[in-house]
This record gives sequence, C-alpha cells and structure tokens, in this order.
Amino acid sequence: MKTKMLMLAMVLIGAMSTAFGQEAHKKENKKEVRKAQKIAFITERLELTPEESKAFWPLYEAREKDRKEAIKRIKGDKKDKKKIEEMSDAEVKELLNKTIEIRQVQLNIFKQYNDKFLSVLPPKKVAKLYHLEKEFRKHRK
Repeated sequence: MKTKMLMLAMVLIGAMSTAFGQEAHKKENKKEVRKAQKIAFITERLELTPEESKAFWPLYEAREKDRKEAIKRIKGDKKDKKKIEEMSDAEVKELLNKTIEIRQVQLNIFKQYNDKFLSVLPPKKVAKLYHLEKEFRKHRK
C-alpha cells in the first residue's frame, strides 16, 4: 500500500509538472508540487496505513489551513516589507509583538491538533510526524 501511495504522489507530481509552462500559475504549481512531495515524504516515512491516511490527512490539511489563516490575520496584508534598520522603534516593537502573537497562536493550534492527531495515529507516529516536518523543511531549502 505504501508503494501505491508513493505512485499516486509521483503521478500527481508528474501531472503538475506539465502545467509549469503556464507562467501565470508557476508559483501556485510549485506550491502544489511541494505539497505532493511533502505528502509522499510523510506518508512513506510514517508508514501510514490506508485507514490512517484517510483519517490523518484531512486533519493535517485543516491544521495547516488554520495556521495560515491565523498568521495572515495577525500579519495583515502588508506589501512593503522594511528592513529592521529602516524601521522606527515603534515599528520594531509592533513587529516583535506580532512575532510573539504568531508563535502563541501556532502553539495553541499545535496543542489543539496534537490531540486530534493522537485520536487517529499512535503516539509514536505523532511524535515522528513533528520530526519529519522539521526534516522536510530543512531539506527543501
């Protein structure tokens, strides 16, 4: 079954790579390819069963959506990013407060979904998930 999941991920990657010719959607396609790679990476390394995958991935996607929406709410839609050296002390303080707020919100979401993950996966797989997420982020750079 693990092989089937990897094959599915590879098919998704292949299908998405053909769309790279469209310049306007290049960034979005890159995100989709990265997402498929992450799904394949985590599924393979966690050795998720089909039943676990079916229950786990909707939760994982919900967590990511909640996390991204929370960050966007806090950060806002500022287009002009300044370097710290170009900011006033008040702007730097605001940036620090937003950073702390984002980390707290992320921690709250992490705690909330940790319980949900434990309801569908064994504790060792949940612990391994967090390690694998770090590993994936580290290797994608």
